[in-house]
Amino acid sequence: MIARNSEVFIIDSDSLIVPYRSFYTFSFAPNFWSFIENKLLSNKIMLLDMVYDEINVGNDELSNWLQNISALEPINHRDSDIIKNYGDVLNYIQDCGYYKTEALNDWSNAKTADPWLIATAMVNHYTIITFERSNGSLNKVSPSKNAKIPDICKQFNVPCKDLYYMMDKLSFNNSGNHI
Repeated sequence: MIARNSEVFIIDSDSLIVPYRSFYTFSFAPNFWSFIENKLLSNKIMLLDMVYDEINVGNDELSNWLQNISALEPINHRDSDIIKNYGDVLNYIQDCGYYKTEALNDWSNAKTADPWLIATAMVNHYTIITFERSNGSLNKVSPSKNAKIPDICKQFNVPCKDLYYMMDKLSFNNSGNHI
C-alpha cells in the first residue's frame, strides 16, 4: 500500500501570483492550475481569507480563476485561536530585538496576511508555502525593517517551504493526472 502524504499546506499569495505572472501562465501550464484547484478542493492546500482577498484585488485572470472555484472555502482568520497566535507573532516581532518598528508597523497593518498565515499554520499544523526567503543575517546590532515569513516561522517551529517542495510532496506531474 502506498502511504499518502498527510502534510497540509497553506499557501502565500506570492506562490500563486509569481507563477501566474511568469512561468506558469494559464495558457502555458493549464495542468498546473488544475492541479492547484484539485488540491484546494480536496483540502491538501488551504487558503486564508486574507490571501484570497489579496489575489482578488488583481482583477485579472488569476482572480477570475480563484473566484470561479465555487466550492472553495477560505479559512476565516478571525478564529479565536488564530487571533491569539497572531498576537504572539506580533509580540515576537516587537520584543525580539531583530526588527525595527517599521517591521512591526508593516506586519500589524490590517491588510497584511503574513502574520495571520503563520498564526493559522500554528493552530492547524500546516506547512506554509511561500517564495519569500529568510533575511539570513538577523542580529540585534542592526535590526531589520522587514520581517520575513521563513524567519518568523522558524521562531514558532512552523514548517516553511517553497512551491516546488509542495508540488513534489503532492505528486504534481504535467500530464494532467493528479492524485
